[in-house]
Amino acid sequence: MIGLRPMSLRARLLAGMAVVGAVLVVVSLFITITTRSRLVDQVDARLMSYAPEVHERGDDHGDGSDGDGDSERLSDAYQGYVAADGTLATRYVPNVGGDYSPPAIDADQLADPRTRIFAADSENGAHTYRVLVQAVGEVTAVTALPIDEVEETIAHLIWVEVLGSAAILAALTLVSWWVIHLGIRPVREMTRTATRIADGDLSVRATEGAPGTESGQLASALNRMLSHLGTALDERAASEDRLRRFVADASHELRTPVTTIRGYAELYRHGGLTDRAALDDAMRRTEQEAIRMGKLVEDMLLLAKLDEERPLERRPVDLVALVRDAVADASAASPDRDLALEIEQPTALVLGDEDRLRQAIANVLGNALAHTDADVPVVVAVRHDDAHATIEVRDRGHGMPADVAKRATERFFRADPARSRH
Repeated sequence: MIGLRPMSLRARLLAGMAVVGAVLVVVSLFITITTRSRLVDQVDARLMSYAPEVHERGDDHGDGSDGDGDSERLSDAYQGYVAADGTLATRYVPNVGGDYSPPAIDADQLADPRTRIFAADSENGAHTYRVLVQAVGEVTAVTALPIDEVEETIAHLIWVEVLGSAAILAALTLVSWWVIHLGIRPVREMTRTATRIADGDLSVRATEGAPGTESGQLASALNRMLSHLGTALDERAASEDRLRRFVADASHELRTPVTTIRGYAELYRHGGLTDRAALDDAMRRTEQEAIRMGKLVEDMLLLAKLDEERPLERRPVDLVALVRDAVADASAASPDRDLALEIEQPTALVLGDEDRLRQAIANVLGNALAHTDADVPVVVAVRHDDAHATIEVRDRGHGMPADVAKRATERFFRADPARSRH
């Protein structure tokens, strides 16, 4: 099977118009040929009905009159016969105008005694006849009827068909132009717009047409998609910027503990830690810096897990139990801190992801402990009603400016990129 070459909408419209034009030509030819054949058949039928009566009534007058005074009824039929010398002799002249001329029939056709009907022009070429040649007794009679009216009718029909076909093609041309103007041109404009977008220019927008048209709706949908895409790209760029800042901060903060650990290791290797107390202090500082590095690595692992976009589980979770565990862990890690727990009800069941909730509670509580003074109390409260559950972590720290508080929950956001852990 041979595949067809894809065609543009304009090409398909032009091809459709060509097909319609060809169909109009074929239909016009069929109508013309069929109509002419039908009219000629009617003339032939008249010839067959006229001929016996004409020759039974006829005489040898050649002036256009007959002996019975029936000239008016038979005025459009030519009557003749084949003379003894084989030529056509006129018996009755039809009333076809002043330029009358008998049919031009050659001797071979006159010599054939078989009954037959054929077409013949007049001797002067001004008229066309349908001629019947048949034997009537011992005479070969010739009867002819002019078909000038048939030819005029067919000529008029052809003009009507030509004008009608031209009108139809003109109407189709106007409709095609209208379709191209309202349909194809907007599509081409949107194609150019999409090409510019593909080249990287996201600021362009498609020209929106009438809201009720398909092209207008398509342009509107394309513009909305571009707006959403632009917003998403802006958010992605901002997120990548925050990620770069976070990585830079993490790298900066990792440099200090790595340098410290390496320094103590080199000091020990060179024999600078011979005293037991100095060695214990070096190991203590090394452990502190290792813990600090571990926390940074844990933060990065948490962000990596979030980037995996693992779907959230929705299972019954008791927030009171999670908060109790978080406070217990924090108290074990910071036994000198003042941690309080406020619970209104013994349980607070919600649908959620237990692991994610534990991470969130531990991070918020850890930040509260890390960024407040040692003598500042921290209160963790769980409030629950029929529709909502709320976890509050309250402290009496310095707080955050309003602009920082708005972005505090954004990923990778840090209010002060230059700060370090303590």
